[in-house]
Parts: sequence; C-alpha cells; structure tokens
Amino acid sequence: MKTAHALAAARPVPAWGTATVSDAQIPLPFPGVASVLPTPVERGDIGPLRHRCARFMQALVEVLSAERPARQMAAWMAPEVFTELQRRLQVGTQVAASGSRSRSAARLVSVHVSMVDDQIAEVAARMVHRGRSRALAVRLEPQATHRGEMVWRCTALEWA
Repeated sequence: MKTAHALAAARPVPAWGTATVSDAQIPLPFPGVASVLPTPVERGDIGPLRHRCARFMQALVEVLSAERPARQMAAWMAPEVFTELQRRLQVGTQVAASGSRSRSAARLVSVHVSMVDDQIAEVAARMVHRGRSRALAVRLEPQATHRGEMVWRCTALEWA
C-alpha cells in the first residue's frame, strides 16, 4: 500500500488556471439539470421562529444531558410527546446510572429550520455531549393554549 505522499507524487496537480476540463472537477450544480433532493423553502420571515427554535433546542439539549429537569419542557410540548420524553429519559437514567459518572456540559452545535408549510416547522439539530455527536429532530406546530393564545408546540421528537 502506498502512502499519501507517494500517491501525491505519482499524480502531479496542475497549477492554478492551467487545468483542462479533463483534469479539473466539474462544478456543481450542473446547468440545466434539476436537483435530485428538494431544497428547503423559507416562507416569509422566520427570523423570530429561528431564534425560538434555537432556544427550544438548547433547553432540550440540557434536558437530555440531565442539566435541566424535564418538567420545564412540559409547556413547550404536546402531552403525548412530553410523556414519551419522560419515559425515554427514565430508561436512559437507568442505563447511565450503571456507567461512568463523569459529567460534561452538552452543547448545541447547529440548528436548521425548515418550513414544511406555513403552519409546520421541522427543526434538525446536532448536539455534542461527552465527546459524541447526537442528532435531534423536532416538529413544531402552532396550537392554542388554555387562554386561547397560539404558540408553537413540539408535536414530534426524535433523537439518537
């Protein structure tokens, strides 16, 4: 097996601006070809929603890493989602109790908001905890509170 230096020496790289079409990579996207994957559509001004999503996801990361009590998320989640979150946290606590006790703060690395339509937002995020990356996915929909106010509530939650 050759080393990286041996492979680089075997195939010289052309100087900047002197590459021919056969030597250089073709830039993407190809002109005139439709994208295979749908691109996220931003409807209207979602700046305030983006800020709320980041705050919600940060709170969720703190709950998942046991830095915040889960009951603080109850107002932001549909009842069935909150019940499932509590159940999965209890199972996770039992597993974590048998493991190491070293605690390091979890941090939110990225948050992406995609509007499915005007009334549904899907949020994808990545957190890092104890040196491992974990993915979070949330669906937010506006729901009426007991006072009749419309607020964004988490109606679906997945993490791995």
